[in-house]
Amino acid sequence: MTALFDNGETRPVFQIPIATFVNVNSLGARSGNVWNSTEASGDPTLRDADNGPAGQVVQASLEQSTVDIGTEFTKMIVVQRAFSAAAKIISTADEMLEELIRTKR
Repeated sequence: MTALFDNGETRPVFQIPIATFVNVNSLGARSGNVWNSTEASGDPTLRDADNGPAGQVVQASLEQSTVDIGTEFTKMIVVQRAFSAAAKIISTADEMLEELIRTKR
């Protein structure tokens, strides 16, 4: 971060640190796209931006999603259809079992 002074001089005043973790897949999820460290993720290590394994801080930019919504929606539909088919199989098997019990009586 830089500061612009009244005399027109610009100086760096602070560098935003970026926290890295040994195991980012074990961070604890919280609401609102917030994460917290856990025993499995390890303690955070503060690093300078754009240095080593740390990322960059880019001003006036939006984070781009790495998820293809169309693909994810298609996967969701496939899973929903598989669930419906499995539920139908279970109800059919249940009806067959009830009919068998009625036939025995």
